[in-house]
Amino acid sequence: MVLQNGAHFSPEVLDWYRGKLELFGEGRVEKSPTDTDVLCPVHGDHNPSLGADLRENGRGPKIVLNCRSQGCEYQEILDAVGLKSGDLYYRAESNGKPAGCTVAQYASAKGLPEEFLRSDAVACEDTEWWGVPAVEIPYADEEGEYVLSRYRISLAGEKKVVSKKGDPVMPYGLNRLDDAREAGYALLVEGESDCHSAWHHGLPAIGTPGANTWKPEWSPYLDGIPRILVIVEPDGGGRELWEKVVAVDSLFRRLEKVVLS
Repeated sequence: MVLQNGAHFSPEVLDWYRGKLELFGEGRVEKSPTDTDVLCPVHGDHNPSLGADLRENGRGPKIVLNCRSQGCEYQEILDAVGLKSGDLYYRAESNGKPAGCTVAQYASAKGLPEEFLRSDAVACEDTEWWGVPAVEIPYADEEGEYVLSRYRISLAGEKKVVSKKGDPVMPYGLNRLDDAREAGYALLVEGESDCHSAWHHGLPAIGTPGANTWKPEWSPYLDGIPRILVIVEPDGGGRELWEKVVAVDSLFRRLEKVVLS
């Protein structure tokens, strides 16, 4: 594993990264296993000035391109080497089968202590989902009673967390609502991992299983919380969550939009 900016990259991801770098030719300067300057294919570069760096974001490992010499357009760079924007994201799935995920891998990727994720406060456990390793993420009701589990089956890709067929859809972290009322605010986030990060830093957070899963009938859960900070990440999903909750009359005056860059 290689650590960069809080993210751990597996040998498989690093091999994929080095393979993508081959598309830019041999003239490159490797500053670290995850930071490389390559020749910009747009402006006739002779000294490597195009940063092609491996980073981690909400969708998983991604190569970030930045022409520091001429500021060449992102799309022009992609076109010059025959790539699409999605090609710069690492996809772990193969032939439709998820790559699998363990608590240790999940903790490493998110920069969270494994012992915290396994503690009673979160209670993640290693299990299997249709033959691949998975992280079981238990959901509790307001009284702290177990209701159901969702399963993290991959660190990257379009479908990272799944549910058992027939299980209801419900907010994550209902057993922490009293903490939010005592604090006077709550973060409303998309996904379990954002809740885990917030809880680890002592912040009260409630999560939706996905931006498009928010239901107006969930609004009473947030009664008694004067400030609701809706975390909007820089993607369509975050904006969709905001648009859904801001349309609820009982929440409107208590909502604050927090846009992450």
